[in-house]
Amino acid sequence: MVAYLSILATAVAAFFGAPVWAMLPGAAVLTAISLREHRQLSVRFAAINASHVLHMANWQSAGHALMASGAAWGLGLVLRHAFYFIMSA
Repeated sequence: MVAYLSILATAVAAFFGAPVWAMLPGAAVLTAISLREHRQLSVRFAAINASHVLHMANWQSAGHALMASGAAWGLGLVLRHAFYFIMSA
């Protein structure tokens, strides 16, 4: 639920004119959620000597979080321009 609220908040912020760096807090929240889940799995991965896989998954999750937050920001921007276009017609 927190992830969805983070994405929604990023889109709403872009709709109301937030700058492009406003997607970073949303990406940070999404990354934190993912890292919490990875931390729960770290004992299992360490037991089979595969902790390097989990380390790379952390970086991958950060990239996915940034892409998801950026897409939400872009959607908010597109909706803002569409709203102004419709209201000016």
